[in-house]
Amino acid sequence: MRQLKQRITFHYRLEVLGADEVDRYITHRLRVAGCRENRLFTRSAARLVHRWSNGVPRLVNIIAHKALLLAYGEGVQQVLPAHVRRAAADTPAAQRYRPWWWFGFAMLLASVGSLGWMLLS
Repeated sequence: MRQLKQRITFHYRLEVLGADEVDRYITHRLRVAGCRENRLFTRSAARLVHRWSNGVPRLVNIIAHKALLLAYGEGVQQVLPAHVRRAAADTPAAQRYRPWWWFGFAMLLASVGSLGWMLLS
Protein backbone atom coordinates (compact mmCIF):
# COMPACT_ATOMS: atom_id res chain seq x y z
CA MET A 1 0.00 0.00 0.00
CA ARG A 2 3.06 2.24 0.17
CA GLN A 3 2.77 3.07 -3.54
CA LEU A 4 -0.88 4.05 -3.13
CA LYS A 5 -0.09 6.29 -0.14
CA GLN A 6 2.59 8.04 -2.19
CA ARG A 7 0.05 8.93 -4.88
CA ILE A 8 -2.43 10.47 -2.46
CA THR A 9 -1.45 14.12 -2.19
CA PHE A 10 -4.34 15.39 -0.10
CA HIS A 11 -6.07 13.67 2.79
CA TYR A 12 -9.03 14.98 4.78
CA ARG A 13 -11.26 13.21 7.24
CA LEU A 14 -14.90 14.30 7.30
CA GLU A 15 -16.63 14.09 10.65
CA VAL A 16 -20.26 13.09 10.95
CA LEU A 17 -22.83 15.86 10.58
CA GLY A 18 -25.29 16.95 13.23
CA ALA A 19 -29.04 17.05 12.58
CA ASP A 20 -29.04 20.78 11.72
CA GLU A 21 -25.99 20.34 9.52
CA VAL A 22 -27.69 17.52 7.59
CA ASP A 23 -30.73 19.74 7.02
CA ARG A 24 -28.55 22.61 5.75
CA TYR A 25 -26.39 20.21 3.72
CA ILE A 26 -29.41 18.75 1.91
CA THR A 27 -30.78 22.25 1.24
CA HIS A 28 -27.39 23.40 -0.07
CA ARG A 29 -26.98 20.38 -2.37
CA LEU A 30 -30.47 20.94 -3.79
CA ARG A 31 -29.79 24.65 -4.41
CA VAL A 32 -26.52 23.87 -6.19
CA ALA A 33 -28.46 21.40 -8.36
CA GLY A 34 -30.89 24.18 -9.31
CA CYS A 35 -33.80 23.61 -6.92
CA ARG A 36 -35.67 26.85 -6.27
CA GLU A 37 -38.19 25.39 -3.81
CA ASN A 38 -37.91 26.77 -0.30
CA ARG A 39 -38.31 23.47 1.54
CA LEU A 40 -38.17 20.29 -0.55
CA PHE A 41 -37.49 18.04 2.47
CA THR A 42 -39.76 18.58 5.48
CA ARG A 43 -37.90 19.17 8.74
CA SER A 44 -39.01 15.79 10.05
CA ALA A 45 -37.81 14.10 6.84
CA ALA A 46 -34.40 15.78 7.17
CA ARG A 47 -34.19 14.64 10.81
CA LEU A 48 -34.93 11.08 9.70
CA VAL A 49 -32.20 11.30 7.06
CA HIS A 50 -29.81 12.27 9.86
CA ARG A 51 -31.03 9.48 12.11
CA TRP A 52 -30.76 6.73 9.49
CA SER A 53 -27.43 7.97 8.10
CA ASN A 54 -25.91 8.70 11.52
CA GLY A 55 -24.69 11.93 9.91
CA VAL A 56 -22.32 10.16 7.50
CA PRO A 57 -22.25 12.39 4.38
CA ARG A 58 -22.09 9.47 1.92
CA LEU A 59 -25.19 7.90 3.48
CA VAL A 60 -26.94 11.27 3.63
CA ASN A 61 -26.48 11.55 -0.13
CA ILE A 62 -27.69 8.01 -0.82
CA ILE A 63 -30.77 8.15 1.42
CA ALA A 64 -31.74 11.66 0.29
CA HIS A 65 -31.38 10.67 -3.37
CA LYS A 66 -33.57 7.59 -2.94
CA ALA A 67 -36.15 9.59 -0.97
CA LEU A 68 -36.26 12.19 -3.77
CA LEU A 69 -36.86 9.44 -6.33
CA LEU A 70 -39.67 7.98 -4.22
CA ALA A 71 -41.36 11.39 -3.88
CA TYR A 72 -40.98 11.97 -7.62
CA GLY A 73 -42.43 8.54 -8.35
CA GLU A 74 -45.50 9.41 -6.28
CA GLY A 75 -45.81 12.79 -7.98
CA VAL A 76 -45.62 14.77 -4.74
CA GLN A 77 -43.83 18.09 -4.34
CA GLN A 78 -42.18 17.45 -0.98
CA VAL A 79 -40.13 14.63 0.55
CA LEU A 80 -41.94 13.24 3.57
CA PRO A 81 -40.74 11.02 6.44
CA ALA A 82 -42.39 7.99 4.81
CA HIS A 83 -40.16 8.47 1.75
CA VAL A 84 -37.06 8.59 3.94
CA ARG A 85 -38.10 5.45 5.85
CA ARG A 86 -38.58 3.55 2.60
CA ALA A 87 -35.29 4.87 1.22
CA ALA A 88 -33.45 3.80 4.39
CA ALA A 89 -35.08 0.36 4.24
CA ASP A 90 -33.60 0.01 0.74
CA THR A 91 -30.10 1.03 1.89
CA PRO A 92 -28.15 -1.80 3.55
CA ALA A 93 -25.64 0.53 5.24
CA ALA A 94 -28.52 2.38 6.92
CA GLN A 95 -29.87 -0.86 8.36
CA ARG A 96 -27.24 -0.71 11.08
CA TYR A 97 -29.24 2.04 12.76
CA ARG A 98 -31.45 0.69 15.46
CA PRO A 99 -33.19 2.83 18.06
CA TRP A 100 -31.68 2.25 21.50
CA TRP A 101 -34.81 2.88 23.53
CA TRP A 102 -35.77 -0.79 23.29
CA PHE A 103 -32.48 -1.82 24.90
CA GLY A 104 -33.09 0.44 27.89
CA PHE A 105 -36.62 -0.85 28.19
CA ALA A 106 -35.43 -4.47 28.07
CA MET A 107 -32.84 -3.76 30.76
CA LEU A 108 -35.50 -2.13 32.94
CA LEU A 109 -37.76 -5.19 32.57
CA ALA A 110 -34.87 -7.53 33.37
CA SER A 111 -33.99 -5.50 36.48
CA VAL A 112 -37.56 -5.42 37.73
CA GLY A 113 -37.93 -9.14 37.03
CA SER A 114 -34.74 -10.07 38.86
CA LEU A 115 -35.63 -7.80 41.79
CA GLY A 116 -39.05 -9.45 42.00
CA TRP A 117 -37.46 -12.90 41.85
CA MET A 118 -35.04 -11.99 44.65
CA LEU A 119 -37.83 -10.62 46.85
CA LEU A 120 -40.02 -13.71 46.33
CA SER A 121 -37.15 -16.16 46.98
